[in-house]
Amino acid sequence: MLKQRIQYSRSRTIMNIDSANSIGILYCGDSPDDVELIKNYVQTLRDVGKKVKSLGFIHIKELPLGLNGSMMHQYFALKELNWYFKPSSQFIDNFVNEEFDLLLDFGVSKQLPITYITSMSKAKCKVGRYVEKYTDFYDIMIEADENAKLDYFIKTTHNYIAQLNKKVTDTI
Repeated sequence: MLKQRIQYSRSRTIMNIDSANSIGILYCGDSPDDVELIKNYVQTLRDVGKKVKSLGFIHIKELPLGLNGSMMHQYFALKELNWYFKPSSQFIDNFVNEEFDLLLDFGVSKQLPITYITSMSKAKCKVGRYVEKYTDFYDIMIEADENAKLDYFIKTTHNYIAQLNKKVTDTI
């Protein structure tokens, strides 16, 4: 059903982390440890001059007041989902419509709301964990053990996309 909803075109470009100026990050924010990992990774990317926005999905009915204090780091909850789990709010639409150079889907457990946002995103290059039924939604998929922790998946993804399109120079 999700595949039937995708009816837009976007400019696809395979891009490495060095050449990306803007990066969107999606993840499940249920674990405080995972939220901290994402915040640290976002800061690492910002420290090297990247424009980064992250969007975390939390499995609670409604977000506590004041949690979405930053335009660069936002959350959404069950309240922002319609009856078939499609996220719908203005800030989610803004995230989907932003033409990030890279979209990194760290929704390790493959949450439907996160997958929906990834599938609809206008990002130039979408990267996520390999799941066969979602291959149409990504430009690059990283195969990782289903039980791999988020820190491992972030490191693996970062190292892989850092190597893409690198120019090889001869030292002869």
